[in-house]
Formats: sequence, structure tokens, C-alpha cells
Amino acid sequence: MKPIFQKGQLTTWKDDRGFGFIKPAQGSKEIFLHISALKRASRRPKVGDTILYQLTTQANGKLSASNASIEGVLAQTLPKKQNVNKHRLLPKFIGIGVMFMIVILSQEFNRSRSPSLIKLVTKPGCQIKGNISIDSGAKVYHVPGAEDYESTVIDPARGERWFCTESEALANGWRKAPR
Repeated sequence: MKPIFQKGQLTTWKDDRGFGFIKPAQGSKEIFLHISALKRASRRPKVGDTILYQLTTQANGKLSASNASIEGVLAQTLPKKQNVNKHRLLPKFIGIGVMFMIVILSQEFNRSRSPSLIKLVTKPGCQIKGNISIDSGAKVYHVPGAEDYESTVIDPARGERWFCTESEALANGWRKAPR
């Protein structure tokens, strides 16, 4: 169904407050016009302008103009909306946020569990890991093939080190790991 437009003349306009009144062409009671009803007008209205509008009844029962235009005044062309589906963007932003948090948390986890790669460099030919227990402070060494060898990380900043022989580790006060 095609909307029905009324026609009337603007009799009052308070530009500083953004509203005025239209005298309908058929001579009925004046109709309230708010600037927001002239969304596409290329200029502000003036007293004497002919206004085309749809008649709307407000919640309080008063009549007002909506979807209004000024006769003889070109409507502004609105920029074309980009075809962006906001509902499809939200999951992408959430996914990016989750990925970002995973990266941050994994870096923090790795930082707390292992030193930088520079600290992992061994002396050539030395494969015995001298590790200090976090719980007891005991100095233990791990030989290749032992149960905890692969998971043991050496952090020289904590006093941990590499040994070339078991006798070197024992001579420096380290004892062999139980596993």
C-alpha cells in the first residue's frame, strides 16, 4: 500500500528549537513538525514553505508530521550503505578477541615455564641438565633418557646449568634425579 502524503504551508518555524507548525491545505487543525521529520531536506525549512508529509498520531493523541519534505527543494542523496551484515561481523570480532587472548596467555604460560631460547643453548657435547627444584631447592641433574629429561628446562638465571659428565655434576654438589 502506497503511503498517503498531505500538503500544507509552514506557518511557524522556531529554527533554534527545531520545530514548527504546518497549516494543512484542507484547513484542519495545525500539525506539529519536528526537524527530524525532514531527514533528507537539503536546507532548513522557512515560514511559507509548502511541506509534504505523512500524518502521524503520537502516543499522546496529538497529530504530527513524519517523512516530510519541502516542496521544490531537492532531497539530499544519502550515501549508499555498504552491504555489511553486522550479525556476521560480531562472530569475527569475538573470534579475533579469543585468538588474541590465547596468544597472550600462551606467551605468559611459556614465559613462566621456560626461559628464552638463548638460555636453552647448551655447551657443545654437554647434555646433562643441572636443575634446581622449585619445591625444595634441591640441585638435581638429569641424564638423557631419564624420565623427566625431556620436560626439564634449564634456566641459567636461576643458577641452573649444563654438565658434560656426571662426575662434573657430582663434584659441583648436584645429585642424580630419582627418575
